[in-house]
Amino acid sequence: MITLNELREAEPSFRLRSDVKATETVAMLCSVDGLSDGGIALVKDRKYFDKLVSHIDCRSTIGEIGIIFQEAFYRSFPEVNQWEGLSRLRFYATVASVDVALSRWSALFYHALNHGHIRSVDGRISGLVLISPSAAVAEHVFIGEDVEIDADCRIHAGCVILSGSRVGRGSILYPQVVLYRNVQIGRNCIVHANTTVGSDGFSFNFVDGHHLKVWHFGGVRIGDNVEIGANCSIDQGTLSPTIIGAGTKIDNQVHIAHNCRVGKGVIICGQSGLAGSVTIGDFAVIAGAVNIAPDVRVGHGARIGGMSGVTGNIPDGTDYAGHPARPVKQWLRSQATLRRLAVRSNGSLEEDNSAA
Repeated sequence: MITLNELREAEPSFRLRSDVKATETVAMLCSVDGLSDGGIALVKDRKYFDKLVSHIDCRSTIGEIGIIFQEAFYRSFPEVNQWEGLSRLRFYATVASVDVALSRWSALFYHALNHGHIRSVDGRISGLVLISPSAAVAEHVFIGEDVEIDADCRIHAGCVILSGSRVGRGSILYPQVVLYRNVQIGRNCIVHANTTVGSDGFSFNFVDGHHLKVWHFGGVRIGDNVEIGANCSIDQGTLSPTIIGAGTKIDNQVHIAHNCRVGKGVIICGQSGLAGSVTIGDFAVIAGAVNIAPDVRVGHGARIGGMSGVTGNIPDGTDYAGHPARPVKQWLRSQATLRRLAVRSNGSLEEDNSAA
């Protein structure tokens, strides 16, 4: 638990806007679409405010939730002060920069949540681990405390499973797989060699000449019957989990960044990369070496051609290709036009050379 005073000490611009004692505590940092009692969420601009309102409208009570607004947004956007939800919150406050506050406060909550879980004690030695008798665990495997390994799992040599993680029934981890803390692997999954699941996302804020880290503790949730190739990296979410849906198949050397949500039955081919907070709809197909920009949504059943650069949302059931990616027929026409221009240009050059 972190007190409001501690939040102010870490971020001096923190200012309470409602009547609450600074000695009161908060349990966690939340995303605006993952609100929990005892937590606080950060609202930077209109986009996050609209998300907040829509999610709060779905809740019967918000009396245990605190909201922190970016001060410039709070002052310049009258609808915030007129919003009837303010009076129902536990408290609300402002900071000069939500991004800076996130960097500073995430460190506080990360260390509070991980207190006692950092020590490199194998749970089999301390007795704080649950491994099914039918699971096969090779030599030279580290299993942290509070780990669960279900029946019929196979854990190969050199794997590391940190505290609070779970491997579902019948799943296989091949050599040198690393599961960070708070990673949940579903049933009958296969994770190939040298893949890392649950590492921190690549998230920094530039403050006073330094890159200030955003600490991550959202974890990863992987559904049943998922296969992940070799040398992949799947980052944990910042405040809520990165999610891989059931039946998804991921090829070798794929990177999935923090807060991504990959649907069911998705195919992601080798060397593709998803930036932070990308959403992939069910049964989408992503060909090799595709790069997808942050916050993009790829629709259900959409298909993306190889080596595409995706910078905008892709509708359900459509085919896209190119750099930047666009509807595949449009991309093919542009390629044909470029070829014709190249042929004409080369022909003109040949005529000029012969005349010379």
